[in-house]
Amino acid sequence: MKNISDQLDTNILEKLTYLPRCMRMNVLQNKNSVLVNTGIPCDMFNVACLTDSGTDLEYIANSFHGLPFALWVGFGNNHEKQKIEKFGLQNPEIESGMYADITKMSKISDCKILHISQVTDLISLRDFVEVYKKLLPTDAKAIEQFYLSASPFILKKTSPLKLFVGYVNQQPAATGALFLHADVAGVWDVTTLPDFRNMGIATNMVRYSLFYAHDMHGYRTGVLTATKSGEKVYRKLGFQKLKEFFVFNVSE
Repeated sequence: MKNISDQLDTNILEKLTYLPRCMRMNVLQNKNSVLVNTGIPCDMFNVACLTDSGTDLEYIANSFHGLPFALWVGFGNNHEKQKIEKFGLQNPEIESGMYADITKMSKISDCKILHISQVTDLISLRDFVEVYKKLLPTDAKAIEQFYLSASPFILKKTSPLKLFVGYVNQQPAATGALFLHADVAGVWDVTTLPDFRNMGIATNMVRYSLFYAHDMHGYRTGVLTATKSGEKVYRKLGFQKLKEFFVFNVSE
């Protein structure tokens, strides 16, 4: 499983840096870490990933100049969770890294009220953004700024990043993202508005994304990260746990 674990790591890191690199934002990478500072005051877009031991945590914190950021631990053989907690960061969100064989999944949707469309123009991109803004109203301005600024790269046909919107009664209700890299189809940013939860929508956003990757691009392996509650859902699709990531939200 080491190879798939490495592919998962690579897919995550490339997904987190892809749009910021395209927009010529501040992305720094060395043997110990990957830092993404978009300049936007939102920890959805500012990220630090520890990829090896020996990382200078004070340097990382200072590099964001007071902006909030998310600190990811768990890449490769790096397990510095205790060191980070001693630095003053506590109660990380635990994300399970998971993988599945797409060819062994059922393609049949069990959510008949859901219609899923790929984001291919500014209208559908705004629908994607609207779902996120409703879920995270305090970050609404940052979310709109980032995604609309990135629209030329998101909408480019050759982009490895594909966004999807799930509609219920023609209303945007859910989102999903697919990142095609390192020979695995990474499923990210799966969200559902509260009024539409417990209907199987998130499960089918994942299923749709993976079969898009398989049918359109020949991918056979899907990867994702999941919270504890999400892990149970994805196991029903055939996902298996590979590893754990610890995500600390840092607001100075």
